[in-house]
Amino acid sequence: MSTKTSLILATFLMMLGATPANAQSSSEAVMSPQDVQAAREMVDSERDMSLIINLDLTPEESEKFWPLYEEYRQKVRNVRGRKLSLIEAYGERYRAGTVDDEFAEMAIKDSLKIQLDTVKIRQKYWKKFRRIIPAKKAARFYQLENKMDTEIDFVLSGGIPLVES
Repeated sequence: MSTKTSLILATFLMMLGATPANAQSSSEAVMSPQDVQAAREMVDSERDMSLIINLDLTPEESEKFWPLYEEYRQKVRNVRGRKLSLIEAYGERYRAGTVDDEFAEMAIKDSLKIQLDTVKIRQKYWKKFRRIIPAKKAARFYQLENKMDTEIDFVLSGGIPLVES
């Protein structure tokens, strides 16, 4: 993990005040909607900068890449928004002590659908990105996207306690 990435992750953890270890023992560790929104805003601003630094696009590639990227990100944001809404709903129910079997069933089905929808978007846009940048740059772009999403998911998971049985 790069120094920049480590700093971003550390900032998230401090901002959210939750770690995987303590999230399992306290309902106060459940992320609030404000925490989720703050994390989302921070990530969006850092994401673009990371791509600029790491992709080394030519002016011609940049001209075509960024509009397509914005279209792609909007679709991904919509799906990730569903994920964040699901996390918020779980947090509310967890704090209220109302996570029942019916909610657990619905939450897992929704989570799996969100994962599937994300993969579908990435598959669709791979072809589009490949038309405007070489395969190696497109692969690097997808690696960066995956790394950033994984880091975000790691931080989010720190604020999601396990379902109590």
